[in-house]
Amino acid sequence: MNTSRRNLVATAAAAAAFAALAALPCAADLELSLQAYTFRDRSFVETVETAARLGYKNLEAYPGQRLGGGMQGTTDYNSIKPETLAQLKAYLAKAPVKVVSYGVTGANGEAQWRRLTAFCKELGIGLVQVEVGINPANLSIGAKIAGEAGVKIGLHNHKQPAGRPEAVLKALAGAAPNVGASSDIGHWQNSGVNPVDGVKILKGRFFSIHAIDSSGPKAGSKDVAFGAGVIDLVAIMDELKKNEKGTVYITVEDEWQHPGLEADVAACARWFNAWKRGDLAKTGRKAPGK
Repeated sequence: MNTSRRNLVATAAAAAAFAALAALPCAADLELSLQAYTFRDRSFVETVETAARLGYKNLEAYPGQRLGGGMQGTTDYNSIKPETLAQLKAYLAKAPVKVVSYGVTGANGEAQWRRLTAFCKELGIGLVQVEVGINPANLSIGAKIAGEAGVKIGLHNHKQPAGRPEAVLKALAGAAPNVGASSDIGHWQNSGVNPVDGVKILKGRFFSIHAIDSSGPKAGSKDVAFGAGVIDLVAIMDELKKNEKGTVYITVEDEWQHPGLEADVAACARWFNAWKRGDLAKTGRKAPGK
């Protein structure tokens, strides 16, 4: 079989796989994860150990974190050496958490997308996040290459107003099935978007969310533990559970370095697990105890 024929077969197989996923009935499986950037003050290996200790089984890696654990370099897919990647793969095979996603990052052109996809595939990562507003032609190249490897691409919303729900929905119009939303509800909150409204606008398109609660309704409000702020997390979880398909990662990301960080991250895990069991308080506001 020639190269062109193999590419066509691979693309068709990837499209069929994602079409099968889209045909699944609703009722998403929401899974808790932790964005490693939350503990950017320590190495990747230390972050893995911290995540496990605080009650997490899944992790989202970000590019540039020092590896640690005797490994040289960082988690940057562009610069990691093959021998280091092999060490990282061996470490993760025995680690107490699984790296399920990677980002927020970027790639430009076929060669870089293939490097990023190969990195994810080698480590068993099924979701990569890029900034919303990416050039549509470049996104199309990435979607094809990632789709061939079974990797999804989530659009993240650091950028505003491109990251507002209506703009993200427009960016997803006509995109490949393996391109979806990986929105940060904290950024929405700080830019004047009601996160519940945002989740409703993008319903059926989520692969993950970056989630945290907020101390107030205005820009500059501080991140706080789930249930301790003003965001209606119960409504958000219920909407995602009802309208999405497959696995959707609820990725905790606290961007403020503060003395109570570990306690807040642990409280988020307790809150989420209580919500999933169905035994939160009626208001859903108070984080459950240990």
